[in-house]
Amino acid sequence: MRYSYREVMNEIMSNWEEKFDRDQANRRLHFARFCWVHRNDMTPTKRVTWGERFEQMEGISLDDYAKERIQERNQKDKQ
Repeated sequence: MRYSYREVMNEIMSNWEEKFDRDQANRRLHFARFCWVHRNDMTPTKRVTWGERFEQMEGISLDDYAKERIQERNQKDKQ
């Protein structure tokens, strides 16, 4: 069976997008973990705390992100 170039590229892009989304979620989780431990410490520039920096970079407060993760974990535990 022959596949068209478009079919092959769609499959590659679909797989790439899924991997990218997983990688971004993983990056965000690890950044949140670091920021949580250091949330009241100042960043190297001394302008904001790590908690504030997380919100600047991710568009969600560290506390709200933590609540989301807890809810996700609780839903997984119920299944």
